Amino acid sequence: MGSFLNVVIFRLPRRESLISPPSRCLSCGQRLGVVDLVPVLSYIALLGRCRHCGRRYSPRYMFVELATGLCALGAWHVFGPNLRAVLGFVAVSCLIVIFFIDLDHFIIPDEAVAIIAGVGVVLDVMRMLERGGQAMVVFDERLSAAVHYTVLLPRSLVGAAVGAGLFVAIAFVAERLFRRPAMGWGDVKLAGAMGAILGPGFQFLTFFLLAVVTGAVVGVVCMLVGSCGRRDYLPFGPMLAASGVAMIYFGDVLTPAVMSRFLVM
Repeated sequence: MGSFLNVVIFRLPRRESLISPPSRCLSCGQRLGVVDLVPVLSYIALLGRCRHCGRRYSPRYMFVELATGLCALGAWHVFGPNLRAVLGFVAVSCLIVIFFIDLDHFIIPDEAVAIIAGVGVVLDVMRMLERGGQAMVVFDERLSAAVHYTVLLPRSLVGAAVGAGLFVAIAFVAERLFRRPAMGWGDVKLAGAMGAILGPGFQFLTFFLLAVVTGAVVGVVCMLVGSCGRRDYLPFGPMLAASGVAMIYFGDVLTPAVMSRFLVM
């Protein structure tokens, strides 16, 4: 999976096929064999060089493979050997793709966002099958003494609407304040997809706060080292992706820890 994610990260923004042609060296064009494609170990054994032309290639390929393997183990450890582990790992794999594509191209691919949203819907259906109405969002409204309505809505759909809506509101206000676009539509779509997984409550708020704090820290560090200025754009997708991975695996631990800093719980 890690090797495949490297292919996706490189080819998807270029709208190239993810299947054909087979993996090749970008320097000499030589097709890579099995010995070149063993995750992590090939990079170490070949000292980060192409076996055919000797040119160096980025260690990021190895890091993506290593991160993917660790995330697979994390899914197994957190959820156990079940369908939730598979779905969680699929969502996290998409977040890894988003992290690097947005970092390189300032693009969040719709395909990855759609898969994350689909995972959220499937997980929600599983919860509803297990817990019935208790797994849904309840809207209770009394119009009069004699008229009372209770509406049950899927948690994933409400979460997607709240997540995307919050980011649209933030983008609108920020654009009016700073007089330039402050957030891309890819960020809005990703927020909606993560809302489908995390729901509309404290977990999504924790996801948002973690991303904002991470983005602020990264921005300050980049300005201090001189890699960007105060008015330069920084991609927000990597912060959202990192926060999303943390929340999918450790949301139950992070949510009370983060919320206790902002709310009385």
